[in-house]
Amino acid sequence: MVDIGFSAPRPAQIRRLGRVFYEAGLRMQKALALDVMGGVLPDQILVLEHPPVFTLGRNATRQDIHVNDAFLEERGVEVFETDRGGQVTYHGPGQVVVYPICNLGDGRKDLGRFVRGLEEAMIRTAADFQVMAERLEGFPGVWVNTERGWEKLGALGIHLKRWISTHGIAFNVAPELHHFRWITPCGITDKGVCSLAALLGDAAPTWEQAAERLVHHITEVFAYEPLPVQPHSHTVSALTWRRGPTGPEVLMMLRQPDQGLWWSSVTGLLEPGETPEIAAHRELREEAGLSGTLSTLDFSHTFWVDPVLLGLPPGEPRFNTETCFHVEVAPDATVQLALEEHSEYRWCGLDEALLLMRWDGSKHAVKLLRRILSA
Repeated sequence: MVDIGFSAPRPAQIRRLGRVFYEAGLRMQKALALDVMGGVLPDQILVLEHPPVFTLGRNATRQDIHVNDAFLEERGVEVFETDRGGQVTYHGPGQVVVYPICNLGDGRKDLGRFVRGLEEAMIRTAADFQVMAERLEGFPGVWVNTERGWEKLGALGIHLKRWISTHGIAFNVAPELHHFRWITPCGITDKGVCSLAALLGDAAPTWEQAAERLVHHITEVFAYEPLPVQPHSHTVSALTWRRGPTGPEVLMMLRQPDQGLWWSSVTGLLEPGETPEIAAHRELREEAGLSGTLSTLDFSHTFWVDPVLLGLPPGEPRFNTETCFHVEVAPDATVQLALEEHSEYRWCGLDEALLLMRWDGSKHAVKLLRRILSA
């Protein structure tokens, strides 16, 4: 066990966020980094999982991705340019992503030690499951010497601005390893990528088990004293559609100016005691006067709630977890708009609905509905 040298206790808030769209993750990092920089918040440790995405660091080029955009879109993989160091890497389900948003200027002004601390936490997590991970000179992250040669188990990429860190680590529990074959991971051509699932088979931990151990070791290595965090709010999204004369049509409603002035389908907060399914039916009835056949889109996601955008007072950061459905209504169903929330509505084809949607989850719901209806 390596002594990284962090011994003085330090407060931190550890936020377990679940599935987060990559662009939403960038927004929440930027917002929290400003509050950490201003001393409003202690260090923030975000623990999450991304949908499939390739991220290009400052030293990457599009040529590091070996397949075209149409290939990726068909398979639901996005591409983003970022301000972190390094080249191209992959994030996806089955990978524990940790974004440590930390003030390194307060007695910890040593980026090398910070990086070694993150690597140490991954090494100790691997050891908890009887996997020997190591540092490899000249190659950030943690590595396993397998029968196929050196393979990366955990990636690392940090951005530092005025000694506030963003981005972080990605620890492979059970991601789709074949996705890594579509890129040159971190610009490395002579080494592979592995995961706990690939190394351990049925003995591999779940994502939740690995995440819990990784959080434990980060807390231990950096001598963090966890502070309480505010619970998430919970909403539902019910993408409402009908079978039109030329194809499926999505109900889009324009929110009143005091409600945000953006187009969306049916959404709303869960009320006390409601299940997401009950909330979705209620919101559909209250917002549009409709009923229909509710089906799960089999995904939920978490996002940071921008207080300025929604006219909320500043304070403890707010996060919301949204569960997503789609609802088919009758082609001749009559919309009865709740005018206190929405000023107008229209039925749109899937392409137009995708353009009108403002948020990551809403866009993803349209893409999922397209795949469902095309199957």
